[in-house]
Amino acid sequence: MSSTHNEKCKGKHFTWSMPMSYMLLEILAEETLKENKPSSTFKAESFVKVATKISKKFNVQCEPKHVDNHLKTVKKEWGIITKLKNKSGFSWNDCLKMITVLKNIYNE
Repeated sequence: MSSTHNEKCKGKHFTWSMPMSYMLLEILAEETLKENKPSSTFKAESFVKVATKISKKFNVQCEPKHVDNHLKTVKKEWGIITKLKNKSGFSWNDCLKMITVLKNIYNE
């Protein structure tokens, strides 16, 4: 991946870089602490805040719907990781930042 920050909107698909994803999670964590997450989802203004800050910092056109969609993707991926790492023979390797599995379990 290029180190430049000129990620573009490709049609309706917005490309997220790792720094953008980190920023999204940091801002939403702050919003949670400020009690701007009254239920299982965030208030609309939280998504607007994330989109605005990402657009400014990374010189992209990030919309609140991009934030909402990416958060759904992150939640889905986290669910898969959690499910896998809790299976017998699977574990999380913090140095590699990935799920590992015993060879005999993998071969099964």
